[in-house]
Amino acid sequence: MLNTWLERGLQLDMKTTIVATGITQQANNFDCGVHVLYIITKMIEAEKNGKLLEYLEKGGVPIEWGTAEIVANYRLEVRDLFISLVESDT
Repeated sequence: MLNTWLERGLQLDMKTTIVATGITQQANNFDCGVHVLYIITKMIEAEKNGKLLEYLEKGGVPIEWGTAEIVANYRLEVRDLFISLVESDT
């Protein structure tokens, strides 16, 4: 992704911060990783759709990316994916 950003002329350096404004934090001690995976997935999708640069230039990613309900559903999707991978391997 970094190569794509640089090709488009966005200058990223070691001090660049991507802000996910308005995204809810987990309300427990175990969903942090799920939040991170979900936001990374959404950023990859946005890059594929040519929208990530626009979001970064505006200073953040859409708030709707990180509602508690969406992330909770994503956690279930990830769990189901892991279960299906384990079951298909046995």
